[in-house]
Amino acid sequence: MLLLSSVRFLEASKVGIAPERIQLIKEIQNRLNVSFQCEFSVSIGQTRKYATANSSGIIMVDSFFLQTADRSSIFFAIAHEYAHAYLQHDVRMFEQLLGTNRPQSGSSKLIEVIRQFEKEADGIAARKAKQMGFAIEALVDFILASPDPEKGIPPENRVYSKPRERADYILAVYQSS
Repeated sequence: MLLLSSVRFLEASKVGIAPERIQLIKEIQNRLNVSFQCEFSVSIGQTRKYATANSSGIIMVDSFFLQTADRSSIFFAIAHEYAHAYLQHDVRMFEQLLGTNRPQSGSSKLIEVIRQFEKEADGIAARKAKQMGFAIEALVDFILASPDPEKGIPPENRVYSKPRERADYILAVYQSS
């Protein structure tokens, strides 16, 4: 039932998207559902990032990103969000917030937790990319060419790695898989 509804939602959200991109999303969804042994659904919409997810297994890919990015970058963005959803990072982050008694120490602890979740999702997505035959070079180039969303933020307050650090980590995980 969930699979049928996710296909309908994907079909309804494809206005203005090239058919080969819709097919790519379906292929990625099917392959990742088998790999993660789940029934998550992928839809197309507008996000503030390349893709986003929640622990209910709903992944949304940004329509502009989908139309402009290469296959490997699209795969990586979706696989990264699958990892967040599968590991229920949003729920675990909320639990972390509830378990914090002191606001100041809690915010630095929360930043560290989010940082760990992002790195964990990057590592899983890199391994899945390698397992499923997606090239890493275009993805690394994409990360390095993208603007740093946290430029100017002090290192202790960043939740994402700098683009070079992130690209190096993803490449290292990919090559060691």
